[in-house]
Amino acid sequence: MCIEPMSTSPSIDLVALSTRALLLYSLAEAQGGHATRISVVTTADGFSVEDDGRGHAIHRVISGHDYLPFIYTQLEYPFDHQAPAGDVQLQGIGMSLINALCERVDVVVRKKDGSLFLTYERGRLASEKRDLERNSSTGTTVSGQINSALKGAPFDAVALEHWLNRVTALHPHVELWYNGTRLLA
Repeated sequence: MCIEPMSTSPSIDLVALSTRALLLYSLAEAQGGHATRISVVTTADGFSVEDDGRGHAIHRVISGHDYLPFIYTQLEYPFDHQAPAGDVQLQGIGMSLINALCERVDVVVRKKDGSLFLTYERGRLASEKRDLERNSSTGTTVSGQINSALKGAPFDAVALEHWLNRVTALHPHVELWYNGTRLLA
């Protein structure tokens, strides 16, 4: 495998890359029988992917650290310089990479017994809010704004929609929406 030097490599469409990664997480939730609907919204510099799955595990702990901050900020490993480092975990490493690419990431986790709202700014947790109002549905929404200092390729909505149509053809049991329009197999 030959890798070209960075100076001659083509730039990457960061909006499409982030959207694809998030959609694959939601698709895995659907393949596990936990989600039936995925909604994708994109702009020239941002994205949102929402599913009706189980919602992120908000009470889970990995190596002594809460799961959600762990998967969104695991590039900060080791987390506690005073304690012995736990095993390296690669769960959700894509979420950490997406978070690192964005100026802002908003995460909404809907559980039957309430919702959790997280905001990350430049890769760091900026706010966390819990709402104990019951929800009629569950799921996760992740929205992000690509860091404007990164010089990725311009967003190609046509290429992303083409990829989403191929995903729909392979998974007709999942209701996939793109910018308000349902994609049909």
